[in-house]
Amino acid sequence: MERSENNEIREKPSLREKFADKINVSKEIILNTVLISCIGNRELTLENYKSIAEYTNECIKIKTNPYTVKISGTGLEIKTINRDLLYITGKIGKIEYT
Repeated sequence: MERSENNEIREKPSLREKFADKINVSKEIILNTVLISCIGNRELTLENYKSIAEYTNECIKIKTNPYTVKISGTGLEIKTINRDLLYITGKIGKIEYT
């Protein structure tokens, strides 16, 4: 843990994070973690997932490394699914990490 300029406590970057910064590679690849991108509250792209644990039009739970991501909202729909990427549309109300 370290303190930022405005005295907030935050975790120190891991060796892998520092390495990813130095060689200019996407951190999600080096850290083997999820990457989530949103366009407003209507579109979401999720990369590097393991499996879909739950899928309804109000809740989508996705197992990732190291957590499960829960997307809540209305009219949720997985529009694109492939080995590494999910593209979800609908009215996204909340994204949780458990």
